Amino acid sequence: MQTLDVVVVGAGLAGLATADRLARLGLRTGLVDRKTDLARTIHTTGIFVRKTFEDFDFPTGSLGPAVRRVTLVAPGGLALDLESGHDEFRVGRMGFLYQHLLGSAERAGVEWYPAARLEQVTPRTDGATDLRLTRGTRPFTLRARFVIGADGARSVVGAGLGLDQNRHWIAGVEEVLTGVRCDGPARFWGLVDPVIHIHPARGQVPHLI
Repeated sequence: MQTLDVVVVGAGLAGLATADRLARLGLRTGLVDRKTDLARTIHTTGIFVRKTFEDFDFPTGSLGPAVRRVTLVAPGGLALDLESGHDEFRVGRMGFLYQHLLGSAERAGVEWYPAARLEQVTPRTDGATDLRLTRGTRPFTLRARFVIGADGARSVVGAGLGLDQNRHWIAGVEEVLTGVRCDGPARFWGLVDPVIHIHPARGQVPHLI
């Protein structure tokens, strides 16, 4: 069994950046993710707001063109065009970004555990936490003083530590359309619908925001 100061579960943007910073502070840091290749099966388009790309250094070629125009469409079909005097949004090339951030984290000393599925989180009486993982059919355990769950909305870490009760929620639907004309300046389209549907098993789920 390997013992680390911190184990970060989930190698998305938050997990990668967190692991990198902790390792640079001198902590023995492990980073765990189910994927073997972070550039495959990406589940987000990575829309960055102006504060983000103004405050953080992005590698050259990792961001798409600036977006200053947004069109909001109401349920009745009425469209409202909005335009800013600033570059408000940019879409990240997420596979490239993930690989760049992983390389930075490994150079900082992060121990990378790809293709590792978290099966169980067990808090210990001495304050440490045991993480039971599998890679293929082979089980292994990491022990950490601290565990950071960056493994998404249905967090295995959160459930294992009793932190999976959400009191507030924000939800939306994100879809990338193909075959759409893309001439002219970059623009985001948003469909606005305040209707809330109640699902008996899942609770409140917005129809579309």
